[in-house]
Amino acid sequence: MAVTFKTRLALGHMVVVAAILAAAAAGAHWALSRAVLGTVIDDAILALAETEAAALLADPTGPVRVQEMAPGTAPPSFVRLDKFVQIVDADGRVLARSATLGTARLPTPPALLARLRGGEVVFETRSDFGEEPIRVVALPVAAGERRYAVQVAMSLDDAYAVLRAARWLGLGLALIILAGVGITGALLAQRALRPIDRVVTTARRLGEANLAERLPHPGTGDEIGRLVETLNDMLGRIERGIEAQRRFTADASHELRSPLSRLRAEIEVTLRRPRDRAEYEEALRSGLEEVERLSRLTDELLVLARLDAGEGREPAGLSVPLAPILDDTLRRLRPEAGRRGVAVTLAPSPPLAVRAAASALGLVISNLLDNAVKFSPPGGRVTVGVAASGDEAVLSVSDTGPGVAAEELPRLFDRFHRGQAARATEAPGVGLGLAICRALVERHGGRIAVDSPPAGGATFRVHLPLAL
Repeated sequence: MAVTFKTRLALGHMVVVAAILAAAAAGAHWALSRAVLGTVIDDAILALAETEAAALLADPTGPVRVQEMAPGTAPPSFVRLDKFVQIVDADGRVLARSATLGTARLPTPPALLARLRGGEVVFETRSDFGEEPIRVVALPVAAGERRYAVQVAMSLDDAYAVLRAARWLGLGLALIILAGVGITGALLAQRALRPIDRVVTTARRLGEANLAERLPHPGTGDEIGRLVETLNDMLGRIERGIEAQRRFTADASHELRSPLSRLRAEIEVTLRRPRDRAEYEEALRSGLEEVERLSRLTDELLVLARLDAGEGREPAGLSVPLAPILDDTLRRLRPEAGRRGVAVTLAPSPPLAVRAAASALGLVISNLLDNAVKFSPPGGRVTVGVAASGDEAVLSVSDTGPGVAAEELPRLFDRFHRGQAARATEAPGVGLGLAICRALVERHGGRIAVDSPPAGGATFRVHLPLAL
């Protein structure tokens, strides 16, 4: 059974908190040990050793003895009660010891005596003395010509008991904190991920039939809210893309059906009875026109399909000069413009280069100029200009045709859209040229727009990034 994300999140949170608590407990135990063993015990036995040393120095010629309080009515000395005191000479012979030691003696190994002769104050922890571990300090004392060492020891049993109690207390508190963190973490994870559960439930119901439905927004501006907004935007794009695909399929089917129906009808009519050669030739010419129309439509559909599939992306950093492409396109277009009686002129323009593919740019310019010539009346004029605007190159194509109605401008670049002028003049075409232009221009980081005043005529402007 797979572990849910909520469970993994809660467990991960508990592991992190447990690691933090373990580190904090180890640090606290180390600090407490230093405080109990180093500050409390070491300072206490060192202070008593210094007191005994001061007594020796005060009477260097007198007998060596431990400064214990005589029995009587004096109160007990808590400073000396749980401590062992021993005074030895430089060779380790015991000269005096406290009553608490009885007949025992504190160890004075040769290594300790050597360090004392060097004037070092030595702290040791010994577990081989009596029934309990002890902490011992040895303090060297020089009283005139004589050398002594004062040893003071103290049991560590109570200190170790305090540390054990502290460890158990820390462990209990850590377990309580960890349990509380685990419970609250699970509740918070469940509450935080509840909007995700609703999103998942809704997303499982979505399909092509109900793409208009959107994921439930949690009503917050946090990461989950932004995720839902992003997914809803993506659903909107998918819905628009599928709707455009449906329209495209329907329009393409319609455009393909019309020439095929006409071609079939002409062939059927021609085959109904024998005809003379002229009638057959006329039927073949009409069929050839329909085939050419189907061929153009197929080519344009193939171009759009490749653009939709993301093919033809050019590497970044291309630098393509506009002048050669314009000259080549105008050279190929001028014979057709001459037959239609349309003048095509290129306005003086600076030499500019853009970041685009030469083949794509040539197709855009060719489509725009072909439309301008096609919709300009005899005696009309088509003007082509190039200018720089900031970090963009602006290519403009103006004609003196009937223009574009204001209500048609929003749909002018849609696929298979043919405006009133195209339908009125029965100009050849299927309404894919401008859609291809927009797709190619946007593919190269540019934009295309049209301006058509009420008096007539239209100006198409293509904005492309300059090659720096």
